Amino acid sequence: MQKPDPSIVKSAARTLEIFEYFDEVRRPAHIQDVALSLGYPHSSTGALLRSLTDLGYLEYSIEDKTFFPSIRVSLLGNWVGDETLSLRLIQQQMREIAEATQMTVVLGARSGGYCHYVRAIQGTTPVRYHLKAGTRLCLARSTVGSALLSMETTDRQPRLIAQALSVWDSDEGAPRPEKLAADLALVAARGYAFNSGLVNAQAAMLAIPLAIRTQTRPLAIGLAAPKNLFRGRRPELIRILREALGRLADQTHHQIDKSR
Repeated sequence: MQKPDPSIVKSAARTLEIFEYFDEVRRPAHIQDVALSLGYPHSSTGALLRSLTDLGYLEYSIEDKTFFPSIRVSLLGNWVGDETLSLRLIQQQMREIAEATQMTVVLGARSGGYCHYVRAIQGTTPVRYHLKAGTRLCLARSTVGSALLSMETTDRQPRLIAQALSVWDSDEGAPRPEKLAADLALVAARGYAFNSGLVNAQAAMLAIPLAIRTQTRPLAIGLAAPKNLFRGRRPELIRILREALGRLADQTHHQIDKSR
């Protein structure tokens, strides 16, 4: 791999070289793998990988201590050309949901014990709940996180619950794993998660897992707005979300059939 000109800012060059490294190896990597391949000191390599993880551009696996590019990296270049994944279709449906509801729409993915907002379309109501792409929330304190956890298999879910509770960030005491598992069973049974005043006392969120999976992680879409805008509208909003995600599933299957 060609090294950049010495006049280039070192941290910027190393960041891009790390992404080029993952593009070349196409697998999760340990700090030592990256450091040896690129000739970086182990300590600065670890610091940079952890920084990129905190910013949401890498995902870290606590199980095998490896790093891998997140969905956010793929979305950054999604406008350049055709993608093998259906990320463009997801964003199209997000825009349609935003137009139909006027609420803030977010796309969330699991990143360790956190829910990571990889895309956000801001609402257009006079009073709105602003969410920023790149935000990370503890999975156990996130409505989108509940939708994501509810998708997991019974053998994986306890481990992920423990990981989420290990990064609990509220002054209130963390729930017991058994209570959280019971709440997630209810989310899975009804097919959506809803919370009012969970993170922001004046806001509410409704989240539904995507029926399709990308090549990396499960995804979920959430609607956020001042909680008074949800009053009497929850069945309508659930219908809007489910219809949009149904169209997404149909479009994705059509896209797969065309590629065969």
